[in-house]
Amino acid sequence: MGEFEFIAELLADLAGPEGLNLRDDAAIWTPPRGYDAVITTDTIVEGVHFPKGKFDAQTAQKLLRVSVSDLTAKGADPLGYFLSLSLPSWVKPFDLENFSDGLGNDQAWYGMSLWGGDTVQTGDICVLSATMMGSVRSGRAVLRSGAKPGELLCVSGTIGDAYLGLQSVLNEPGFAGGDNTAWEKAYHIPNPPFMGRDAVLKHASASLDISDGLLADAAHMAKASSVGIDIFLNSVPVSPQTRVWLLAQKDIQAARLKLAAGGDDYQALMSVPQHLLIKFQKAFKAENLELTVIGKITDGGALRCLDDQGREIPINGTGYQHF
Repeated sequence: MGEFEFIAELLADLAGPEGLNLRDDAAIWTPPRGYDAVITTDTIVEGVHFPKGKFDAQTAQKLLRVSVSDLTAKGADPLGYFLSLSLPSWVKPFDLENFSDGLGNDQAWYGMSLWGGDTVQTGDICVLSATMMGSVRSGRAVLRSGAKPGELLCVSGTIGDAYLGLQSVLNEPGFAGGDNTAWEKAYHIPNPPFMGRDAVLKHASASLDISDGLLADAAHMAKASSVGIDIFLNSVPVSPQTRVWLLAQKDIQAARLKLAAGGDDYQALMSVPQHLLIKFQKAFKAENLELTVIGKITDGGALRCLDDQGREIPINGTGYQHF
């Protein structure tokens, strides 16, 4: 299947009216009156963000969901996206069909459509990018720079499953698994708190998605907001299967730090005024989403991890860095 057949036979059906049925060189979109455009771009690379030789529906879902995660943290609604696909020669027509099915499934769930993009062939590595368009009422987007001293630090979902999923996929030496299927699913198909975006918009002062690792992204929030952040390490929520793994480790505190620095969680990290916490929790619960208080915003300029006695825990590394 050639480039133009791929576009005409598989991608054109995914295009919305803004994408002009993928028959032109651009898309046309007029933001609704009273709304801001929210735009985000993410790239995932074979052998870095997904395993070598993998190009399927799960890959497509991960590509879209890492961008949906960004929009969710802003309180924005996704509308459309552009694809940039650099594909190696080993990608076959069946792989393209499988990938397109993944795009279609997530488009239906998140309420968006394909607006355009580009495809090229590379030597032997797969590089995939998505630029996603969303909207939010003018001036309402929740930025990472709005945290204020005295507010509470909250996180959606659980932390660490994707990290353990990556260890399982890589067959890391010394990794003793448990429910590897659940962990690997968390790594391959992130599940951002999409249905909580309205609650984020109404109640959070600052928000960002957790991609590089909870500790790294908390440091990003602290820097952008010119505040300090204290994280109570034992309060960071983990799934039941990850708790089993955690309790089997010789050094549980060190293991918790690994989970908090692992990355690929694609949950939301939010700063919330104390008087809005109960309303925020109720709003998340109404959508069957978890929300946990894991720390507080301080006047200091540093990120600290604390144990149950309030003692500071040394942090050797906060998360993933691309270079």
